[in-house]
Amino acid sequence: MIDMGVVSAAAQYVEEVLSKEGFRHVSAVVANCKMLVAEIEGQGEENSNIDLNALILAGYLHDISTAAQGFHDHQVKSAEMAVEFLQELDAPAELINKVERAILTHAGPLPAEQRESIPLESRILYDADKLGRLSGLAIITSFIELGSRFPNRAVTGEVLAAILRHIEERFVELYQSLNTAPAREMAKTKFGNTLAFLDGVIEHLTDATPV
Repeated sequence: MIDMGVVSAAAQYVEEVLSKEGFRHVSAVVANCKMLVAEIEGQGEENSNIDLNALILAGYLHDISTAAQGFHDHQVKSAEMAVEFLQELDAPAELINKVERAILTHAGPLPAEQRESIPLESRILYDADKLGRLSGLAIITSFIELGSRFPNRAVTGEVLAAILRHIEERFVELYQSLNTAPAREMAKTKFGNTLAFLDGVIEHLTDATPV
């Protein structure tokens, strides 16, 4: 059963600390966590003894340090801040440990041979966080980031095609890194549509037409 007191306190804390965009992201991650848990428990394919309190708290708190320190190694600082916050609420040590571990492992893909040894809460949080990146919107985000990093760079069709190929490779790697079958199923349609779009644009740009 979800401890709404602690969860509500965490949600309020995160909303105060993060930007509106950041809070929308973590709220979407929490929603993804809940959907994945429902699918996993419904299919009964995995050990579904999931600590929903720990998972939801980790979902809200996993990016808490980014407002002040950015995303470089943010999982480490966010885990520290989450532990401090939950200790102030006198949360049980076991719950705090689960939240900390889930946050520490959410940023990067887990090696395939290690996935089964990682707590299910950690695997679900990773998947929930990455689902939003497997859509066409992530392409727009990538271009915005590229434009901010290289504002004066001339872009030809050849350069753009190379960038899109790199994005496509990253999309495939990200999809393959998902830990749970429900996450892969949820992402399949958007992932397929995005790949088809990228392939079409890359084919169109093969003549390296100036943009």
